[in-house]
Amino acid sequence: MKNIFVSFLVFALILMSSSCSLDDDHQSNFHFEALEVVSADFPETFEYGNIYRINVTFNRPTTCHYFEGFDFNRTGETERTIYGVASVLEDEKCEDLTDSEVENYFDFEVIYTGTYTFKIWAGVNENDEDEFLIIEVPVEN
Repeated sequence: MKNIFVSFLVFALILMSSSCSLDDDHQSNFHFEALEVVSADFPETFEYGNIYRINVTFNRPTTCHYFEGFDFNRTGETERTIYGVASVLEDEKCEDLTDSEVENYFDFEVIYTGTYTFKIWAGVNENDEDEFLIIEVPVEN
């Protein structure tokens, strides 16, 4: 009986260790990339405590770029740096797109008084420096 139990235990251990794949060579077939913002539609003023839908228009550079969301960096109580994020498919036949704008939105809740400053990434210039749309929106009480 003891031999049967030991044999079963060895068989189970071999089965468990061979059924797992620890393949470290697996690579994802996409990466994330910032999208250039063309425009952002903010109100002239905010009211404290309200939530606003902010529409943002991006350039979609290729058929392999798909909008994924926004990346928000808070650099102060009322300062936000915002990036539009796309997943970019790799190992695909991508076609360059011209005049292909994509629109999406985010909801923004006003939780501070003062003036909000939004720096929205708009791409890089000829000197490889980041450029931003800078939008200031005062808060009314």
